[in-house]
Amino acid sequence: MSHAHLHTLPEAPARVGLPSLVKGLAFGGVIVGGAGLAWAFAAGELALAWSTYLIGAFFALGLAVFGLAWIAMLNLAGGTWAVTMRRVPEAMTAWLVPGGVLALLVLPGAGSLYQWAHVDVVAADAVLAHKAAFLNLPMFAAFAAASVLLWVVFAARMVGASRRQDREGGIRLTRSNRAMSALFLVVFAITFSIVSFYFLLSLDAHWFSTMFAVLVFTDISQTGTAFVTLAAALLVGAGALKGFLNEHHLHGIGKMLFAWTGFWAYIYFCQFMLIWYANLPEETAYFLRRTDHGWMPYLLLLPVLKFALPFLLLLPRDAKRKPARLVPVAVLVLFAQFWELFLMVAPAIGHGDAVAHAHLPVVELAGTLGFIGLFTLVFGWALQRHDPVPLKDPGLADCLGYRS
Repeated sequence: MSHAHLHTLPEAPARVGLPSLVKGLAFGGVIVGGAGLAWAFAAGELALAWSTYLIGAFFALGLAVFGLAWIAMLNLAGGTWAVTMRRVPEAMTAWLVPGGVLALLVLPGAGSLYQWAHVDVVAADAVLAHKAAFLNLPMFAAFAAASVLLWVVFAARMVGASRRQDREGGIRLTRSNRAMSALFLVVFAITFSIVSFYFLLSLDAHWFSTMFAVLVFTDISQTGTAFVTLAAALLVGAGALKGFLNEHHLHGIGKMLFAWTGFWAYIYFCQFMLIWYANLPEETAYFLRRTDHGWMPYLLLLPVLKFALPFLLLLPRDAKRKPARLVPVAVLVLFAQFWELFLMVAPAIGHGDAVAHAHLPVVELAGTLGFIGLFTLVFGWALQRHDPVPLKDPGLADCLGYRS
């Protein structure tokens, strides 16, 4: 429910940046991540080093591209209730350029990650040879780079229009961004599927799933919403946007996080159920690898972290309105995303006698914290460069009158 007629606006808030504590934690994460990766490379553990790098790079890139997808979805849905928190996803898109470059640096480590990157292996494998026209390093580089470039172009266009509206006002730029959002979501569906296939699905190149791209999209949607929730809850808790962001807006974003949590469970179960029901060797291989060699407890823990705990914690109404209750759940979801990426990547590394065995993801977690730290620093830099609220957005009055 919203009330569009407000006679006066609250006093314009000052620009916001990262608190000193958050900056310190981000810098600490970068140091820990750099140390973990340096140790793995120095010890000659190339498979561990590159798998760690892939997990962290994809985690952070997913947050950045979801920031743009979030803006597009709200533009199309007319989601005026979230106008005052739009600067958060806009700042998330600042990672697209550095994050895209860092993600593409996975290519030098392709030999340690992907079977299909070895010419001799492909020549001796009929399945890989059949897929070689698509699964090869030049195509990987071209498709991934083109996808990231398209995301950067759309981000520049849509975020740039938001900035111009701060100066010019009016509804023209809102309508322009709505049309651009429709186009972006079509491009995003294609490009993100391609990126997911190359970076993650092709780790098990003999396996295929028509639902994999949907699952990975659900992953970044749940995780990206958790990051927006975390930022909004911290802003409300600090009183940084008083009068512009309140418990009603937190309730709205909390409901979205709750919805994505349920949707993830639905998609993950559907993928598993269809594979289990058909029981085809070329499909069951994915889950068999993640139940052998000690991986079963890790696999069983995933739905607990990604669905059961956040679902139960977010059920009460107050849990979606109080920063003190939302922040821990958002952090839990972010950790759960790391756990799922770890399960996607680590068991797929190594084949034959060198098959990967379950282990505590100490190095992988350290590397991911490094990427999250870098992402957070770039996010904070982008956030403080502009006014924290789009004061000339035509939907601002509806947003300020939002009640949930």
